[in-house]
Amino acid sequence: MKIFADTPDPEKRFRGLPIRVERIHGIEWRLIRNVSYRTQAKETVLVRKGFVFDFASVPRYLYWLYPPAGNGKEDYGIAALVHDWLYAHRKIGGRPIIRKEADDLFREAMIYVGVSHFTVWVMYRAVRMFGGIPWHNRKSEDIVP
Repeated sequence: MKIFADTPDPEKRFRGLPIRVERIHGIEWRLIRNVSYRTQAKETVLVRKGFVFDFASVPRYLYWLYPPAGNGKEDYGIAALVHDWLYAHRKIGGRPIIRKEADDLFREAMIYVGVSHFTVWVMYRAVRMFGGIPWHNRKSEDIVP
């Protein structure tokens, strides 16, 4: 399945769009080919094919308002993919990062692709408030070598 074909990318910071994914089961997806994002700081986050993720970790009862991959007008799902990768690997290139850096890059990528200020605020506040649980519970076997 291809998604995010129409994602705004005026500075060509993303490579690998549209992303190609396959549903594994339920809310889990597997990336079929590499995707990368060049940050404002000119660092590159490379999300490797084979990575398993769930897009935005939205409570099921809010899917009507915030579907995990985005709603067709706001492509926060692509930012969520990068964020999930950063939570799993905790590095950009070989440089270790802290959780706040991952969360800040999530916000940066959402702004870059044109997500509304309100949705950016909601999503960013959610990862700042609740992201500590997955950050601290990530298992080494979840990481793609």
